[in-house]
Amino acid sequence: MDHATLATLRDRHAAWRLLASPHAPLVASFLHRESVAPRLRVMSEADLAMSLEDVLSALREQLGPEAYPKGAPDHLNDWAAPDKGWLRTYCKPGTDEARST
Repeated sequence: MDHATLATLRDRHAAWRLLASPHAPLVASFLHRESVAPRLRVMSEADLAMSLEDVLSALREQLGPEAYPKGAPDHLNDWAAPDKGWLRTYCKPGTDEARST
């Protein structure tokens, strides 16, 4: 692999962007716990946000109140943003309930 290829991957590949993110420990550990370990690929956004809020609360107790100051919905929206691509959000056909994969 050459430098240009690796630089392009770092900038354009979601996994590389995740590893370069200061939030990588939060994102990777949370998504592993909620999705990978239990082998769940789709879950309601509300359930995911509630679980993330519990994780954020525990981390703030451990690391201090300034750790991850945004709320769970804001984090989930950031993770699903096109520039990140670590999470996908969509509405199940025929409903208004958001789902995440």
